[in-house]
Amino acid sequence: MSILLFGASGNIGSNIRQEALWRGHRVTAVTRSADLEPQERLTTLKADIADEDEVAKIAAGHDAVISAYSPGMRRYSAEEAAELIRKAHDALFAGVKRSEVRRIIIVGGVGSLEASPGADVVDSDFYPAEHKAHTLRNREILRSLKRGDYDLDWSYVSPPLSIKPGERTGKFRLGEDKLLRDDAGESRISEADFAIAVVDELERGRFIRRRFTAAY
Repeated sequence: MSILLFGASGNIGSNIRQEALWRGHRVTAVTRSADLEPQERLTTLKADIADEDEVAKIAAGHDAVISAYSPGMRRYSAEEAAELIRKAHDALFAGVKRSEVRRIIIVGGVGSLEASPGADVVDSDFYPAEHKAHTLRNREILRSLKRGDYDLDWSYVSPPLSIKPGERTGKFRLGEDKLLRDDAGESRISEADFAIAVVDELERGRFIRRRFTAAY
């Protein structure tokens, strides 16, 4: 399968890139500036996800698009990040649709998962107030997909509360709209195992036009 991957040099994106290459897929890795080490079946491009014309051009001919895009939260306020996320996804969805690629997976945020009956993570007391602006934007992107605003075969994947570097075990649980916690009450997964869940979905298509999550 040929995959166009945005955010390919980020923490989550780099793990998805390596998982897809390990499984024998061809990956076109899109980055803002970073040069990646040459690998078999890997092509690296520098492009702007917020440019609809660029997205349409580079997506054409691929089997699927994965976006692990993040504006870089250390460089922007939550409000600035929210606007960058909006512009990026508006251009991404429009450009992918023009390219005639149908399949797209969006790596989104944890905030739209249900933490308790009737309350999303972003609305919970424990969620950091300084992250709310961009988290609410991510939730609106998911809602727009669920409304059918974009005629694409989408999947939206939310991580648990904690996603960090760690072992690739291949052992985790899948869910849909509820935050997953383990027996100790923790909500976590390694970046490597999260990447397995993303590439599994690309290959198996269990959550087309649905959201899913993965955690221990």
